[in-house]
Formats: sequence, C-alpha cells, structure tokens
Amino acid sequence: MTNDSESQFLNAKIHVLDSTAFYAGIPFQGEGKYYTTYQVLDEVRGRGVGAQLIHSRVQVTEPSKESVQKVKEASNRTGDQKSLSEADTSILAVTLDLLKSKRDEEVVLVTDDFAVRNVAEVIGINLSETSLRGGEWKRITWITYCKGCGKEYLDPKRSVCEVCGTKLSRKPKASN
Repeated sequence: MTNDSESQFLNAKIHVLDSTAFYAGIPFQGEGKYYTTYQVLDEVRGRGVGAQLIHSRVQVTEPSKESVQKVKEASNRTGDQKSLSEADTSILAVTLDLLKSKRDEEVVLVTDDFAVRNVAEVIGINLSETSLRGGEWKRITWITYCKGCGKEYLDPKRSVCEVCGTKLSRKPKASN
C-alpha cells in the first residue's frame, strides 16, 4: 500500500535521480523515465548499485553550461555554494534542462540532500524525497559569519574574517 506522496512519485513522468535515489532503489521500481548525470553515477559506482541495471532503466546525460550557471547563481543566493558537489550541481542543472525541453511532462528531482533541495526550491524545481532520512525539510538561507567577533558577511566566498582573522562559518539566516 502506498501513501499519496509515494503514489504521486511513482506516477510522475520524469524522475531526475540524485545518488540517494539509487541507494533507495528508486530507478528499479515504478513507471516513468529516469535521468541522472555521469557525476552522480561516479558517486554510486562501487556502492552496490549495478551498472547494467542502471543503464537499462536510466538515461545518463550532461547539463548545459547555461543551466550550470543558473544553479551556481541560485546556490550563491541561498548560501549553499560550498555545500554543493559537482554531482549536485549537475543534477540540478539537468533538471532545469529537462524542464525546458519536456514542457508537456512532469519533471521531479528525487533527492534527500538538503543543499540540493534548498537550491531546487529557489529555482522552481519540483521535489520528491526517498524517505531514507525522514524528518521535515524546510528551505534555509545561509549567512557567513565570524565565530570570533560575530561580524556577518554577505560575500559567501569570503573564508576569513577581515576584523579578527578567524575562519568564517555559516548559520541559517533568522526568518522574519
């Protein structure tokens, strides 16, 4: 028996899969088309995910440079740019490409990665989770700050405090 979110997921037309979807067995169940990137495959290889089965059910593709740039800009806005791996960026960008090219079909990104989910929400990507992690997810905007003196920075690329020289950290921005 499936709940409504599982039914919605299994009936979605296009599933774009992050590594957690492979660990949960998502591409080996349900209907629909499955996509991923070579970077994600590199992450799951050697972790018990059968390459032959992947290639029989999953189309592997590369993102456009334009979509990669949009993902990087969005991750800068959310403060997640340091948390996104190359695979994370690629899967978000491929999802954007599919949204443009498959306008008549529903496209859903399957991931449990919080940074990926943050960026996906900002750029308007539909999400589904694998239910491996559990718990409630909510979008977070990060700020960079100094643990030493408390100074906050808008530039997410800065790594050292200009006031006291302490290595900078990040924390969720307080919601209004």
